[in-house]
Amino acid sequence: MRLRALGLLGVLLSAACASTDTPTLASRFVRQGTPTIDLGGPRPASSKRTAPPPSMPLADADIITNVSRTSSASALESFDPGLRNALALLMIAPTAAHHIGVARAYRQQGIFDQAYDYLTRSLSLNGPEPMVYDARARLWRDWGHPGLGLNDAHRAVYLAPGTAAYHNTLGTLLYGLGQRRDAEDRFQRALALDPDAWYALANLCHVDIVQGKTREAIPLCRRATELRKKQRR
Repeated sequence: MRLRALGLLGVLLSAACASTDTPTLASRFVRQGTPTIDLGGPRPASSKRTAPPPSMPLADADIITNVSRTSSASALESFDPGLRNALALLMIAPTAAHHIGVARAYRQQGIFDQAYDYLTRSLSLNGPEPMVYDARARLWRDWGHPGLGLNDAHRAVYLAPGTAAYHNTLGTLLYGLGQRRDAEDRFQRALALDPDAWYALANLCHVDIVQGKTREAIPLCRRATELRKKQRR
């Protein structure tokens, strides 16, 4: 039973690693050169272009795929069309969503400090947006510092308490800090807010497997996989 559950979880997590589409834009709007923004903040001393830590075996509402990183942020725009498009959109309209798009592109390449700077800049320009706090909380988590992301995760939940994805993000940070029971409560809360939240089901499945509750985990894994496939159609 345990092997079957692990197999189902593997299938689920493989399906969850689909990339997020980036809007395209006419080439005339694409500018050259990537600005460097230094807004300070509580970044770790070793923040500059550190390699991503091992991926947490938990799911998010939207998936950021891991791709090969580059050693030069300034050269990244020349060969990364996703980043070029994201920067062009940001230049046209500096909205919170467009800042998140640029941050996501840097995150995909493992350049965490640049991603952090763009999210922080968005908060300065656009005010307290819950989706930006949520994105920065995930960034701290994937940067290997889930404790530093707790404030942002709590802010996102406070500003939008009815959003399942934000409760799920907070749960993943708590799980990364070893607070399993509190994390499970957050996953349950996300599922109560959105019964189709496949990511919360996947995380509850993972928690059950870790605890050896394979009988309980199997139906959660199956349901999460079904919902994920349905939503991707």
